[in-house]
Amino acid sequence: MNRLLQIGFQVVGHWMLSDGEPKLQLNRMQDETNLLYAFVVDGEVKYIGKTTQPLRSRMYGYLKPGPTQSTNIKNRANIKSVLERGRIVQILALSDNGLHHYGDFHINLAAGLEDDFIAKLNPEWNGRLLDGYKSVERNSSQAEEPDGIATAVQSEVQHQMRGVSFSGSESIPENCFILKLHKAYFNSGFFNVGVSYQKLFGDDLEEIRISCEDLPHEFTGYINRTANNNRTPRIMGGALLKRWFHKVSHLDGLVLVEVTSPTSIRFKKYA
Repeated sequence: MNRLLQIGFQVVGHWMLSDGEPKLQLNRMQDETNLLYAFVVDGEVKYIGKTTQPLRSRMYGYLKPGPTQSTNIKNRANIKSVLERGRIVQILALSDNGLHHYGDFHINLAAGLEDDFIAKLNPEWNGRLLDGYKSVERNSSQAEEPDGIATAVQSEVQHQMRGVSFSGSESIPENCFILKLHKAYFNSGFFNVGVSYQKLFGDDLEEIRISCEDLPHEFTGYINRTANNNRTPRIMGGALLKRWFHKVSHLDGLVLVEVTSPTSIRFKKYA
């Protein structure tokens, strides 16, 4: 997902479950045309598509697919399956700014990039997985503790760590907490925020800047407040955060999270 955000994709909405059926919420770009769009689950790109229709109209095709629209039928089933497992399907979009030309001819950005994105990202729902590839969604749905258990464990770790010194002599400030890297967090690059700290974070779908100790550049994730039943934030850092977890710690290891603003956090190693 971070690769898409870095080249200009924006989070424009999400799918949710209402009375057992998928429901669409679009917050921006509803009426824009010539778009590339993506469906993302827990930071993993599941589907890449393009549309010359207004985005709202294209998404309606997934809500109410016709009997011969096999792609719409398949993706509606995929979306519903993810939502029924308590996860959220984010919708990202990249608009055509009209600046790309070859001589006098306009190059359609969506048409030009779609195939290359699919080839490089191999989204599961596009049906182009490489041999041996395993989706994070399948792994994490089996590995992650239920939200209540994960929050309880994290709260207990935070309680035990209050007053513990770091960086030599300082006690942990109120805007910091210790995160235990449960299997799903460690393998997928996201984490749930405990109830005690959830007010420090921004709103659902807001982008969040993430910096990590020993990494020269920050990167962008997003805040998901619909994945957990109590609407505590799930911070989606994706592959870059996962790699940092693997570099500095281990499964069930501890890292320090410093909340520097509602939309920015910093990770530090924890001895």
